[in-house]
Amino acid sequence: MLVAFIYIILSFSFFKFYDLCPLEYHVIDPQHSFCSQPYPGVIDQPITSWERVYILQMHNYERRLLRGTNIQKMYWNDDLAQIALHYARGCLYDHDKPTQRSVPKIPLSTGQNLAMGYENWTQAIQGWIEEKEHYFYGYPSARVVTHYTQMIWHSTVLIGCAATICPSYGSYDMPWPFYICNYITGQLNSDFHRPYDQGFDHQPLHDCQGKICLYNGTLDLNTCECRCSTYANGLQCERLNCSILPPCLYYSSESCIAVNVPLECPRLCGLCDRYEVLKSVYGENNLAPNILAVKPTTITTTISWLQIKWNTIVAPPVRELSMNKHAQLISKELTLISTTTTAIA
Repeated sequence: MLVAFIYIILSFSFFKFYDLCPLEYHVIDPQHSFCSQPYPGVIDQPITSWERVYILQMHNYERRLLRGTNIQKMYWNDDLAQIALHYARGCLYDHDKPTQRSVPKIPLSTGQNLAMGYENWTQAIQGWIEEKEHYFYGYPSARVVTHYTQMIWHSTVLIGCAATICPSYGSYDMPWPFYICNYITGQLNSDFHRPYDQGFDHQPLHDCQGKICLYNGTLDLNTCECRCSTYANGLQCERLNCSILPPCLYYSSESCIAVNVPLECPRLCGLCDRYEVLKSVYGENNLAPNILAVKPTTITTTISWLQIKWNTIVAPPVRELSMNKHAQLISKELTLISTTTTAIA
C-alpha cells in the first residue's frame, strides 16, 4: 500500500512538472529555465515598448561605433525574452547553462548578460558599456569585459531581455532589481577579445532582418541567403535530415558543451531527437525561427550621459526603484573547459 502511494505521489509530481515544462523545452534540458519556478514574492517588471526600443537601439549604436566588417544589426526576439523572464523570476544571480536558455527553434549558442541593483535599464546597459574602457581589440583584458563584448559580438543578431524585483533573502537585505538579456548567438570564450573582424573605416551594420542559419549553415552577409550544410535545407536551413549525417568520429558526448560540436554532430548531441519533437509540436512546415523586428522611432532626444544627439535613440521614461540606493554590477563569468571551442555567457 505504501509503495503504491509513493508511486502515485511521484507520478503526480512528474506530470505536474511535465505540464509546467512543455515538451519542446524539456527535450533540450529537463531543467530548462523556461520551466523554472518563481521565487516567492518576486515581482515582474514588464519591459515597456520604449524600454525595448531603447535596449535594442543602444546595442546597435555601440555596434555601429566599431570598424567591423562583419557586424550584423540586432533584432528583438520574444522567445529569448520569455526565457529570460522565467529565469529572472527565480532570483538566482548566476548564469544558467547555455542549454537551459536555448530557444526550441534555434539550436544555436545562446549568450547572457546579467545585472543587479541598478534603478533602471538605462543604468544597467550603461554598466555593461562602461567595460569598454578596459577593452582593447585583440588583447586579453585583466578586467571583466565580456558583458560589453557580448553586446558587440559580430553574429549576435537576436536579443531578448527581462527584469524582476526580487525580495530580500540571504545576504540581500533589501529587495533588488534583476536584469537579464539573452543573446543569439553567444560569444566564444576562446576569441572574445576579437568579437568582430576589424576593418579600416566605419561601415554600416549588415542588415539581414535578424535572419539566422541553422544546423551548421552560414549566412552570406551580402545576399542574406543561407548556405546550408549537406544534411539541412530550407530558407534558414531549418529542415534537418539526420538519415544522411556523416559519422562523428572525433568527439564524445562530453564535447557537446562546445558551440561547434552540436552543429557538426547533431545526432551525438541530441539535435536529431530535438528536431523530431519540434516537428511534432510546430509542424514540419513551421520550423523557421520567429523574429520580431522593432522599428526605429523618428523622435529626437538628447542622452546626457552619452553627450550625443541621435534621432533613432530614445531614452525610455525612467522608472526609479527607491528600495536600492547603491547601484552595482556584480560580474559573473561562466568558464567552460573543453578542448574545443566553447561559449561564454
